[in-house]
Amino acid sequence: MNIDEIRAIIIKEETEFPKRFTSFKERDYGILFFNTDAPESNDSNHAVLFPEKIADLPRVLYEIADFYTAKGLRAHFSIYHPFVENYFIDNAEIFKECGYAITLYGDIRIMLLTEANEIDVPYRLEIRHITAWSDAIGQDILAVNGGKEHFLEVNKNSMGEGNYLFIGYLRDEPVSLLSFCVTDKFTRFEEMATAEKHRGSGYAREMNRFAVNYVREHGFPLAYQWPAHDTSERITTQVGFRFAFPLPAGSAKLAK
Repeated sequence: MNIDEIRAIIIKEETEFPKRFTSFKERDYGILFFNTDAPESNDSNHAVLFPEKIADLPRVLYEIADFYTAKGLRAHFSIYHPFVENYFIDNAEIFKECGYAITLYGDIRIMLLTEANEIDVPYRLEIRHITAWSDAIGQDILAVNGGKEHFLEVNKNSMGEGNYLFIGYLRDEPVSLLSFCVTDKFTRFEEMATAEKHRGSGYAREMNRFAVNYVREHGFPLAYQWPAHDTSERITTQVGFRFAFPLPAGSAKLAK
């Protein structure tokens, strides 16, 4: 695949990945994702737009607001920025007139696993592959994620074929986690987290080293991810990911 083909497939993956763990309704203009049990989960409660299929943007924006309002999610949902450069900026007045406030996050940096892993450190963690849900696993996830309840629904509903969750334990204490999803085209690195008191100790590097080796040993498709911050990008670069292309990011929420 050339880079344009890779970009097109990754855009499709990034648009549709929440179908694995949340409810959704498909419309001619996009997809509406929702989960009333996890209102704080952005990935579970958002709309994506297909700009090329929208002739009447105000109608679409009002319809989306009505949909989430009827589900009791008016204060929680957002519309994700389409993967079309400057779409929010070019349509800012329409969004404002329809009651939405726009936030631009800057580009996300898509990175592909194309190089060798440079991290060679001894493992201190016992890294377990989690294959079945239990209340104990839920508590371990909460411990690593700082008690953020909305991660439970996402992880619980993501269990199954193609989804891989690993938790690193230090003397049976959950310290760090990493998950990825394998499709027929790509391996999408997803959630990464380390318990606050253990940050800065190199455990994220251990988890990423383990995951990259696991992907390659099992012959999974090309892996990609987009780091959330500079520290994450530095670690992922060390394990072999390289920047490929940017994608615009942002959200629109109903103004209060």
